[in-house]
Amino acid sequence: MVEPDRIVAALEDATYASSIHNSQPWRFQIVGDSVAVLLDGDATPRTVDPSGRWALASIGAVVANLELALARHTGLATSTELRVGEAPAGDTAGGAAYGGRPLAVVTLSESAASPQVLSEAGRLGGAIRSRFTTRAPLQGGAPESEEWDEISTAVAGSEFIEARQAAEPLVRALLRLTAESEIERQDDAAYLEEIEQWVSRTNDTGIPLASVGLPDADGRVPTRDFTQTPLGSAAGGEAAFFEDRPALLVLTSAGDSPTEQLLGGYAMQRAMLEATVLGLGVGVLGQALEEPASRALVNDAASDAFGEAVNVHQILRLGPPPGELSNVPTPRRPAAEGLPP
Repeated sequence: MVEPDRIVAALEDATYASSIHNSQPWRFQIVGDSVAVLLDGDATPRTVDPSGRWALASIGAVVANLELALARHTGLATSTELRVGEAPAGDTAGGAAYGGRPLAVVTLSESAASPQVLSEAGRLGGAIRSRFTTRAPLQGGAPESEEWDEISTAVAGSEFIEARQAAEPLVRALLRLTAESEIERQDDAAYLEEIEQWVSRTNDTGIPLASVGLPDADGRVPTRDFTQTPLGSAAGGEAAFFEDRPALLVLTSAGDSPTEQLLGGYAMQRAMLEATVLGLGVGVLGQALEEPASRALVNDAASDAFGEAVNVHQILRLGPPPGELSNVPTPRRPAAEGLPP
């Protein structure tokens, strides 16, 4: 039996995973040497996530962290069982229909982790607490080919998911579709009200005003605009000038099952951690993936570009920062809050 303190320490690291609006919708159950990861369907944004795909991706991201953190804190091998299954009937918004049941179980082995696993746990796991999503400009131009290879290798541990570098025509198409979705969102009163709620949180979730970022003055890089609400506008400052030629990493799979949506988040987290190790900034362009119609257009564009039918799960903006990236830490709920009393 592993000392419980080591498992709790791993859970504390795991909570630094990426999640939509920093909602941190995971809950944990420790049973012996296993950790079950559940979704709290009451803790997720709903308007921005009508199908629940971002909630599942958030669970995938925390599972990726948890595997690395357990190996790092215990030195033991782990195995992970995904229990997502088919999409349940009921309310899909914010993943509510998945709430209250284990979506993944990570179990510690009695055997020591392999040297390769321990090396990865030290490399990627060591970046868990320094990883963050940037909404700031990056330098133009793509990462070096060796850096793309390192990120692809990190993602290769994600079953079904493939990391693909977008060539210029696809970059233009994805930026255009994301910009169109962002413009539509700014006319959605319910969406803006939800944004306001998540930048005004006073608990350990949500996005601090200092982290909301500023829109691109030239409109080339359509980051999610948090400044179009009364509170978000209080972030102040002028619009920023973003990179001329954004470099985009596209995470795809053949299908779009709930399991693949979760694994898309798992792969995203591992890609972000590797990018952090490499000193790259990482931003997310997800707006066009949130509604079925715009997501279909993204999938069509990506399928044409890659020469085969694909489903896009995540679009990441990568690049070296123009200087040292500043990070205003987003709040974190203590892992113990995700454990039953």
